[in-house]
Amino acid sequence: MKFKKKTTMLVSFTVGTLLLATTALADIASKSGYDEFKDALKVTAEQSSEKFDSFTMDFSMAMKDNGKTLISANETTKFDRTKGASESLSANVDLSGYNNTSQTYSDKTTVIRVSESDPTYYVTEYTKEREDTTFKNPFKEDSADDLEKIADAIIGSLKDHVIVTENSDGSKGLAGKLTEVQIPSLVNAVASFQLKQEFNGHQNKVPHLTKDVFVKEVNGTAKVNQDGVMESILGTVVLSGKDDQGTEHNITIEALAKVTDINSTTVTKPDLTGKVVVRNIAKDYSESEITNPEKFVGKFKNDILIEKNGKFAKIGERFVDITHMDNKSVVGRYYEEYKPGFEEYSTNNRNINFSAQFEKDQRGNGNFEYTTESGGKGQGNIYISDYQGKVNFNLHNMNTSPGGLMFDSTFSPDLD
Repeated sequence: MKFKKKTTMLVSFTVGTLLLATTALADIASKSGYDEFKDALKVTAEQSSEKFDSFTMDFSMAMKDNGKTLISANETTKFDRTKGASESLSANVDLSGYNNTSQTYSDKTTVIRVSESDPTYYVTEYTKEREDTTFKNPFKEDSADDLEKIADAIIGSLKDHVIVTENSDGSKGLAGKLTEVQIPSLVNAVASFQLKQEFNGHQNKVPHLTKDVFVKEVNGTAKVNQDGVMESILGTVVLSGKDDQGTEHNITIEALAKVTDINSTTVTKPDLTGKVVVRNIAKDYSESEITNPEKFVGKFKNDILIEKNGKFAKIGERFVDITHMDNKSVVGRYYEEYKPGFEEYSTNNRNINFSAQFEKDQRGNGNFEYTTESGGKGQGNIYISDYQGKVNFNLHNMNTSPGGLMFDSTFSPDLD
C-alpha cells in the first residue's frame, strides 16, 4: 500500500501516534463512536475519489517541546476531478529551522514545480495522458484491511469517552479526551518504544527521551456533515518523557485536516509567461518497448580493474559495441583492450559477436549463445536499461576472470 501525503490527509490521524486520537471518539447511539468515525472517513474518501467534482483539502501539523515549536507543516491542495488536475501550496519548517514554501501543479499530461528557495519552474511533460492523478481512495488499496485491523486491536475497549452533539440539520460533532490513566498499558508500552527510537535519531534537534516515556493525554474532535462526510478533524497528543539529564519534556503533536469548497474549487495552471522554465519530457518506463531503441547503437564501456600493491589499478577497458537494435533484437560485439604489459589477462573468449532476441514482455532483456575465435561455445545475457541509459552485459563465465580481475557487468555510453 503506497500512502502519499496528498491523498491520505484525512486518514493520517489513524496512523502512528495520532491514531490514538480516534480512541477518544466512542459510543454514538447504538453504534460505537469509533465505528461511526471510521464510517465517516470511508465515506469522505469514497466521495472525494468518486463523487465530488472538486474540493479543497487543508492539512496542518505542529510538534512542540515544552511549548517550543520543533516542526510545522501546512499544505493546501485543490482537486478538480473533472479535469484530472490538482494544485498544492505547502509551507514547512524542519528540525533545523529551515523554512521553505513550494507549489506543485499536476494534470494528466503535465507536472509543474516551483519553490521559494528556487524560483525556477520545473515542468515535466508526458508524451501520453496518465491515469487520473487526483485523489485516490486509500481504503481500496491492498493493505487497507490489515491497517484497519491493527487500529481496531489498539482501540480495544475504549468506547465510553465521548461527548456527542447531534445538530438539527443532521450533522454531528464528536469530541473526546483520554488521560494517561485511561490509556491501556500496552498502548503506552508500544508508544514508549517507538518514541525512544524516533526522538533519539536527530542530534541536538529534539530531546533524547530515554526514560519515563508515556502518552500523557489525547484529545480529538471531528465534524461530520449531514451526508456523512468528515468536514474536519483535529487531534492533539501530549507525550511525556525525560532525557539523560532527568529534564522532563512534554511533546505536543497537533494536527488538523479539513475538506472545504466541495464542488466549487477551481484549479488553475500556473502562467509561465516571463518565468524561468526548465522542461523535461517524461518517459513511460511501464511500456513493454524501449523508446527510440536506435539511440543505443554505439559503444558502451567500463574499466577493467585489479588490486595491486593495496590499491585499485586500471589495466584496460571492456567494450560492448552495439551495431543494430530495435524492439525485437540487438546485435553487436563484445571485446576487451588492455594496457601495455597486461596482455596476459586477456583470454580467447573476450572477443565475441552476439545476437540476442528480446524476451516477450521483458523490456530490453535477451539471452544469446556465442562462439569464440577458437571455437569455444558459451552463453550470455544482455539487458538494456532505458531508465539509466546503460547496458548490462554478462557472459556466464565472465566472473571467473583470471588473475584477480574485478567483475563489472554495467556499461556506460562511450561519449568521448
